[in-house]
Amino acid sequence: MPVRKFRSVEAMNETDWLSPDDPRLMRAIRTCWELAARLSPSHLTPGVHKFRSIEDLNAASDHARNRSLQRE
Repeated sequence: MPVRKFRSVEAMNETDWLSPDDPRLMRAIRTCWELAARLSPSHLTPGVHKFRSIEDLNAASDHARNRSLQRE
């Protein structure tokens, strides 16, 4: 992302917003999402998980926490 310099506060209000029908908007959103995925990958398994007891939930939480700590 480039750094922009402004000569006055008024110039800051003249931002380069993309309109909803601009074809560059989807590319900008995709780039933003890809950067976010690289900087903070999800360690969660998708889906709904049911547990028979609180002990099973705690064991699964501990296991997931240990896996995420090993990745770092």
